[in-house]
Amino acid sequence: MTIPQREEPRRRFVAEAASAFDLMFSQAPDDDLITFAQREQRAHDLGQQLAIALLQQHANTDPHADPAADQPVLCPHCQRPGRRVSGPDEPLPVRRLTVTDGEVVLRRARYRCTACRAVFFPPG
Repeated sequence: MTIPQREEPRRRFVAEAASAFDLMFSQAPDDDLITFAQREQRAHDLGQQLAIALLQQHANTDPHADPAADQPVLCPHCQRPGRRVSGPDEPLPVRRLTVTDGEVVLRRARYRCTACRAVFFPPG
């Protein structure tokens, strides 16, 4: 990813981080951050949300998520070439993964192996 291509995802992440900061340091009268345990829990929850956002942005900008038509994509099971199932003009299919901090939504091209017929998402 080039520096100009990084600017939009960076701007979005910095905005989310600023929002998390504002939630942590809210001066609302009904703010429930009285004990240290409550403060720790809020900081932890906000950190998890930021971790998921960062992981999701990084994974969705991976060039392997949508390989070029002339680039062979090999089956992770038998290492034979796969055929793209999703059309090149269609939106990339959504794949949901559960990670340590929650759920990450990825967009990946979908392939079917020409030999073992497994359906997979690159890079495996």
